[in-house]
Amino acid sequence: MSRQAAEFMVNTRLETLPPQVVAGAKLHILDTLATTLAGCRTSAARIAANFTDGFGRGDQATVFFTGRKAPVLAAALANGVAACVLDYDDGHMGSGYHPGAVIVPASLAVAEWQGSSGQELLEAVVVGYEVGLRAALMIRRTNQGATRSNTGAMGGYGGAAAAAKLLKLNAEQTAQALGIGSCIYPISTGGGMPIFGAMVKENIGWGGMTGVAAALLARKGYTGGFSLLNTRVDGTERHPFYPFDGVTWEILKTYFKPYPACRFCHAPLDALFRLMKEHGLKATDVSQVMVEAGLNASGLNTRRPLSVEHAQYSIPFTIGAALAYGKAGPDEVSEEKLRDPAILQQAEKVRVKSHPEMEALYPRRYAATVHLRTAAGQQYSLRKETALGDFDEPVSPDWVKEKFISCAVPVIGEGNARRALALVEGLERVPSVGELIERLRGKVPVG
Repeated sequence: MSRQAAEFMVNTRLETLPPQVVAGAKLHILDTLATTLAGCRTSAARIAANFTDGFGRGDQATVFFTGRKAPVLAAALANGVAACVLDYDDGHMGSGYHPGAVIVPASLAVAEWQGSSGQELLEAVVVGYEVGLRAALMIRRTNQGATRSNTGAMGGYGGAAAAAKLLKLNAEQTAQALGIGSCIYPISTGGGMPIFGAMVKENIGWGGMTGVAAALLARKGYTGGFSLLNTRVDGTERHPFYPFDGVTWEILKTYFKPYPACRFCHAPLDALFRLMKEHGLKATDVSQVMVEAGLNASGLNTRRPLSVEHAQYSIPFTIGAALAYGKAGPDEVSEEKLRDPAILQQAEKVRVKSHPEMEALYPRRYAATVHLRTAAGQQYSLRKETALGDFDEPVSPDWVKEKFISCAVPVIGEGNARRALALVEGLERVPSVGELIERLRGKVPVG
């Protein structure tokens, strides 16, 4: 069993965590709430919200943007789908996984149901990130039944860890929850990737839901198998690849996203915006945009995406949005803009090709070089090896707060958005997570 991980989870207390880890957890909660509220108007989010009716009656947890209550598993699923649907959620450079959209919705659903305090929620989110990301790193290294970009697999660990913490499982039950989660997590095939326009988005919503289910099963006495975290195939203990040493914190290695798009699109967008600003260019000045990227990124070259998921995996479309509107946010990379002639006209200017130097930097870097050619014959180039929001090109806490406000106000109103922000900032002093949940109750129609 995952004894070391279980002991870490059971023994973690807010007062023993480094201040930067606690601050980071608050920002990732806030960022995930932002992406959830931003994503709530998409078809995928509406479908998932309506699907909660299939779980039967229950008023355990809230589907935030509708204000409706549902069984805890259903809420974890629906909010997880909304959190990831725009590809606006956080990510982890080492594993390529997206922890926030799995762990935060699952944690909030269980916390609301259990009447947990803000301190308990923070502890659960931290252990969810640390356990889930270590498992993700090992899944990627060993390819144990999952593709390297299947975030849902992490949910079997991270979601189970967070839920076990909030359910106050003991070390034995917690170890069993991780064992169960390691057996039941969802696995994506290549055809399920959003590059093909699929809504499943690496099974992120399902990953959080199955993690919660694993913890609930363990609480009832259900037993699981051996997980990747710190056991051999024969069940004997071994030192894990990524130990819980109190020094290395994976939550601090995550990035935030300024654009609702695949991370491969971010360095090209950063470079484009910088070149346009430095040289005083307008969209009408630009005749061609050539993007040199790694092999995987070079495949993201469709100019007329079929769905919003497809658009997020299109370098030409996202650059077209940036040229047409001077930004590439949730309003531009959206279902409503898929046939926007202004964007499509600009997207036709974009070409993407693979370059060995960019490929050599992957997966440590999602690098790209952008070459702009103007109608007057001028040429400008910029190479970017990091993207805004990376842990080594970080955004400020105020930037994350502004992202939350911009995403939340259209759904829950400015008063609720400001109050929710204040509650997350002082989360360790909030006696009940329900106070935060009340502020997140939007009224977006899903019928």
